[in-house]
Amino acid sequence: MDVSVIDPYAMPGRDPLVENRVSWSLDARRSALVVLNMQGFFLRPYAPGTSPLDPLLAACSDLLETCRSLRVPVVHMVQPGTQAPGERGLLTDFWGKGPDDALEDAAIPHELAPDASGAVLTAWRYSAFFGSGLERHLRSLGRDQIVICGLYAHLNCVATALDAFSHNLEVFLAADAVADLSADEHRAALSWAAGCCAVVKPAAAFTAQLLGAARPVPE
Repeated sequence: MDVSVIDPYAMPGRDPLVENRVSWSLDARRSALVVLNMQGFFLRPYAPGTSPLDPLLAACSDLLETCRSLRVPVVHMVQPGTQAPGERGLLTDFWGKGPDDALEDAAIPHELAPDASGAVLTAWRYSAFFGSGLERHLRSLGRDQIVICGLYAHLNCVATALDAFSHNLEVFLAADAVADLSADEHRAALSWAAGCCAVVKPAAAFTAQLLGAARPVPE
């Protein structure tokens, strides 16, 4: 099944969306930002100038800028073009052949483009941890918290969140810095993650926590 068009829908607002089971708080000294699938191939089905695309890009950009300003590591997970059947596996049965080698398929929006301070790892399955070396990278940086943003909420985002939780990493899923194939799937993903493996809040709440934790404590 190829996804060619995703109908516009309203991005979840800043009102409480879900009931979080845990009260973890982000710490800039412990966390990393993981950006999932923000490539032309996955963004193309969304209509420019509409929601959820525009608020998604804005929220992801705010998170990225905050993390870079605080020297919080950023990891972009990207899918390679023209994957061989053995590489893509059963994803082909559900979603077709995936990205091509075309530059427009691989392109990351300029406001989210990786820089020399971050890392770019290959995403092979729904979970960003599968075959990518992501956990090893995070551990080498001394990070045990991750903030997740990107695409798609009910697939890659929740799979990565659950896998991170299984590796004893605290997970923070930015409700308005992810998007999905529909509003129902988006909201269901947020509810599911909040109930079993992550703290789910708007991106602005996470940037506030990062900035607050980064301030020196007065003597």
